[in-house]
Amino acid sequence: MVLDHLQMGGNVVALAFGILFGGIVLTLALAVGLGSRDLVSRSLESHAEHPTERGAPYPDAPPAGSGESIRHF
Repeated sequence: MVLDHLQMGGNVVALAFGILFGGIVLTLALAVGLGSRDLVSRSLESHAEHPTERGAPYPDAPPAGSGESIRHF
């Protein structure tokens, strides 16, 4: 009644509903996204092309054990 008398009642209810609904949607989105992470990674692995299936990944790559080290910048 006090909020209605101060003419803030409608705004507070709408704002509280928006915050509550937004929190529920965010929670569901996180649950679905994190829950399906393993499913998506397994799916991508099964469809990915492995480098051993089509030969060497890089035709100009030095042979293994040639003594050259890989530098990461």
